[in-house]
Amino acid sequence: MVNISDSEGVIPQQERERWSSRAAFYFAAIGSAVGFGNIWRFPSLVYEYGGGAFFIPYVLALLFIGLPILVLEISLGQYYETGDVDVFGGIHKRLRGVGLSSIACGYM
Repeated sequence: MVNISDSEGVIPQQERERWSSRAAFYFAAIGSAVGFGNIWRFPSLVYEYGGGAFFIPYVLALLFIGLPILVLEISLGQYYETGDVDVFGGIHKRLRGVGLSSIACGYM
């Protein structure tokens, strides 16, 4: 990181903010990914429309696709210390579109 100098000298570099604990980070990540609508509405819809025929594939997709992608995205963000576009752009310049599409999917 670069220190910015002004007429009086060098401005000290600011410390990055950090989570108070690992558990606080995990709860924030899970809360942003799941949301209250998914927690309250999904079990009621599963009960109303037939139960396990949809719940079992949902849990399997969550365990084998959702959680690994969440861990991958968090670990890449921690390693590169930047956002999605710059993370994938750091891997290869042409992968910046992957970062843009992941941001776009968050708004859908």
